[in-house]
Amino acid sequence: MNQTERVYRTDLKLLRYFLAVAEELHFGKAAARLNMSQPPLSIHIKELESQLGTMLFLRHSRSVALTHAGRVLMEETRNLLSSANQALARVEQIGRGERGRIELGIVGTALWGSLRPALYRFIKDNPTVDIIFREKSPGVQMTLLERHEIDAGIWRMADTPPLGLNSLRLQQASFLVALPTEHRLTRYSSIPLHELRNEPFVALPAVHSDWSFLQKVCFRAGFSPHIVREAIEPQTVLALISMGLGITFMADSYAQMNWPGVVFRPLDERIPADLYVVYDELQVTSTTLRLIEEMKQISEVV
Repeated sequence: MNQTERVYRTDLKLLRYFLAVAEELHFGKAAARLNMSQPPLSIHIKELESQLGTMLFLRHSRSVALTHAGRVLMEETRNLLSSANQALARVEQIGRGERGRIELGIVGTALWGSLRPALYRFIKDNPTVDIIFREKSPGVQMTLLERHEIDAGIWRMADTPPLGLNSLRLQQASFLVALPTEHRLTRYSSIPLHELRNEPFVALPAVHSDWSFLQKVCFRAGFSPHIVREAIEPQTVLALISMGLGITFMADSYAQMNWPGVVFRPLDERIPADLYVVYDELQVTSTTLRLIEEMKQISEVV
């Protein structure tokens, strides 16, 4: 093993003892500063010199001076101890949930509605916490959770998560019917689900969205939605609807925005679009738990 690869096992405590003597240039004053007696301090300094194989101090009968190696070690020790203190402080902050990084899986439609101000508040109040948003389908989020590649996931109707995962409802929401403005069903204040039996649907791919759940709702109502077109982005779906190419189900958060050529109507029988946060209770960090609590509290009052 060459010199650059050597592993040093010097205790940080020895470096603190050394720094006190180096700054005071007096063993008695350094011992008082460290709240210890002088003889053991002298022994510790000799131990450090022995480990490093070099003299750190020139000892005279009435004075102490640093060798060249000692002066270099003093500057390096100051930097090292400062870095160690900063690292430990960061770890303490992470433990208290004041600093860290959160990998958050999310479906795009969740960012509209009351979660948006909740997330904004958390980001503003916690500038040392970095939230990474990973827009993924529920199925992908579940896989990422099982692999511990995200800290939590947010998607709709996650009321029965897989074994080992915990879910908490953040927000009540409903699916609405999005219609072209001139569609015959716009005359209804609320629409019976069976009226959609023969309607053409524009949908998001089931693997990337809530459409697996919505198809099951239609099956229970006695029909399978007739999907004539698919689009990857919700705004594309709504653009196609504005051109009269079909209808769709969309979470009520989208009705908060103005979509030219599109009208939203509720259903007679509510289709829940409740948002849940899903996480591993045994792996979740305190920082992530603080975010979950913030989202839950603000969502309840908005």
